[in-house]
Amino acid sequence: MANNEQVLIEWGELEILSITPAGTKVASHTVSPDGRQLSILIEGLTARTDVNDQPSAASVLVGSIAPKIPANTTWCAMRADFRGQAVLQNGARATIQLGIGQAGDSQSLTTPLPSGENNVAIVRSLYSPVEASFPNPESGEVMYGAITISIMVTAVSTGPLSAALIEIDSIDLDLWTR
Repeated sequence: MANNEQVLIEWGELEILSITPAGTKVASHTVSPDGRQLSILIEGLTARTDVNDQPSAASVLVGSIAPKIPANTTWCAMRADFRGQAVLQNGARATIQLGIGQAGDSQSLTTPLPSGENNVAIVRSLYSPVEASFPNPESGEVMYGAITISIMVTAVSTGPLSAALIEIDSIDLDLWTR
């Protein structure tokens, strides 16, 4: 491929496989001009607790999206940055589980959030290799599977004045090609 040729990655639609709480939605997604970066904005993916009304809560998003990689381009890896914020007061606890990958080769991260914080920015990154078919002997085309993205946030209030609010509001996906 000539150095001055522009490689353009195209994307299919984001398919939501599971989403809670009610009212949560993927507000939009934006693609960079070359298609290598995809930003997904999410509204309402929150876990909110307080001891009196709701001592525990969970929120879940699982989605799948397929990129179309041009012939003569190799997709070698990907990174996802998950972003949000958390408020954990008076002993409230929260855990986030994040996942990215394809079929049998996915990566996941489970992490507790620090208690006693008034406002914590959440930024977690995951890296994953790519699963691909062998090149078609006639066309040279390589088939790539869809990317599965998963988020699960759980929160628990632990005392009389304990409360938590955790929100994940965006995912930035970066594809690495050569």
